[in-house]
Amino acid sequence: MSHVTSPTGPVLGAHPRRWAVVGDVLNQNKPAFDVAARLEACGRNVARVSPYCKSGEVATSLEAVPGEIDAVNLIISPKLGVDVLEAAAARGIKCAAAWDPYTKHRAFTGRLPPPGCVLVTPLPPLPQE
Repeated sequence: MSHVTSPTGPVLGAHPRRWAVVGDVLNQNKPAFDVAARLEACGRNVARVSPYCKSGEVATSLEAVPGEIDAVNLIISPKLGVDVLEAAAARGIKCAAAWDPYTKHRAFTGRLPPPGCVLVTPLPPLPQE
């Protein structure tokens, strides 16, 4: 599985069309919400996944997301993230970006997001079909 470590990392360079963003994706005050919105604004199809969701609004696991997923972006506790990465590997997802949400929170309090972050890195246009 590939991991984004820079703006030219494999996820950003691979033109993934369908992303799964895993984290607190329904909370507008959380980075996972912002990442999903940014990907959607850049024309990506995004499956929002929140292990915390009790309302049924979004999937609570990668296993519950129908269809193919090209890349997964984790903005979640490392304790939960390991299981999500294992589920991604089991589905054959080859691209992943993972952040520790506590590090990300510090980024929003004055530090820049990490290199390769989809919030600040220009996403390449999708290839024409």
